[in-house]
Amino acid sequence: MSAAVAWMLVSGLCFAASGAFAKAASADYGPVELMLYRCAFIVLAIAVYARAAGLVLRTRLWGAHFARSAAGVSSLLFFLYCLSQAPLSTAVTLNYTSPLFLALITGLVLRERVPPLAVAAIVLGFVGVVVLLQPGGAEVPLLAGLSGLAGGAVSALAYLGIRRLGAAGEPEWRTVFYFALLGLLTGLPALPWLGASLPPLADLPLLLAVGASALGAQLAMTAAYARGPTLVAATLSYSGVLFAALIDVVLWRQVPAASGWIGMIAIVAAGVMTVLARRPAAPPRR
Repeated sequence: MSAAVAWMLVSGLCFAASGAFAKAASADYGPVELMLYRCAFIVLAIAVYARAAGLVLRTRLWGAHFARSAAGVSSLLFFLYCLSQAPLSTAVTLNYTSPLFLALITGLVLRERVPPLAVAAIVLGFVGVVVLLQPGGAEVPLLAGLSGLAGGAVSALAYLGIRRLGAAGEPEWRTVFYFALLGLLTGLPALPWLGASLPPLADLPLLLAVGASALGAQLAMTAAYARGPTLVAATLSYSGVLFAALIDVVLWRQVPAASGWIGMIAIVAAGVMTVLARRPAAPPRR
């Protein structure tokens, strides 16, 4: 149990750190470029590991991987745009609305039974979104807020893809590999159209940190789920919001307003409620 707690806290810290590195790089790089460099690192790291360990990258589930990866890439782009325009803690919190959308999708679209606790969580979560974003307020631009919310919604579709692939026996590392590969193949052709060029050597450490911390979050999360109850691991995944808020305060001297704290707490509480209501816990993040 203690090992699972430690690994999930590491995952939350790495996820928040990856967002912080991406936000710092967003001053010079757009969402597509950041996605490209993040995914390139992950593809290379997993490919090298798979070759060294004798693992097979080839899959028979091309369609399922494409559907999951397309949703994941779209969600990542929405998140990175929100991150470039809004405080780190706001972007990370909105990304954690995915369990709420997942509960909506499973109930309204898949016609699965939604427990009363999950219904209450959905209501609480979206009240928290309204409080956090304060439509018309100046702290978070409307387009950035909507982008972050869209990222959470599309991420829920990615989780459904993860569920499908997991049920088919596909290992998670391969799922992550094909998600990153699609991000790489999507970003490369867009670079000339965006007028982008290869980054200078001075920027490489920051860009590598974006990918390395994202991969670290994924590996630590996997270790947490393997070493303890999924309920504990899924609940502690929300530590990423706290770490993001602390990074905002320390690095950018951005202290959320009272309404921001209330909104974030409501969204995190709603996410934990959906975890408790659904059992098994929410699927792992991208």
